[in-house]
Amino acid sequence: MRRAAEAPAEKRAAAVARQAEKFVRFWHKSGHVHFREEEEVLLPAYARHMRLDRDAEVMRTLADHAEIRAAVQDFEQRLAAKTPIEAEELARMGKLLHDHVRLEENQVFPRIEKTLGEEQLNTMGRGLTRLHSKHEVCEI
Repeated sequence: MRRAAEAPAEKRAAAVARQAEKFVRFWHKSGHVHFREEEEVLLPAYARHMRLDRDAEVMRTLADHAEIRAAVQDFEQRLAAKTPIEAEELARMGKLLHDHVRLEENQVFPRIEKTLGEEQLNTMGRGLTRLHSKHEVCEI
């Protein structure tokens, strides 16, 4: 997404539109399932041990989820209406996604894994399996 936003001026609009389309396809194939896994399985399990509103990184994770969902809706509407998406918007979304993944990988998930323990993680894993469908992963 960031590379598309930095494409040469004459190619930028087309690169941004292509990347926004890929992001929307990714969201519909598997991105939304990832968020559901976190919100419907992982965080409720963690909430049994910790009030989520006392964990600033979890609250940021949920805020990021809402912002990303809003961007998907915006991109869908603009692509359908053939309204250009600004390179800066796509770059901002790319940065948000990057920072969101790093936050989860480096702070949120390790803390949750430590809190839950092996047995609860295994039980939770079965819940995650039920949410998954057999869709192919769409690389963005």
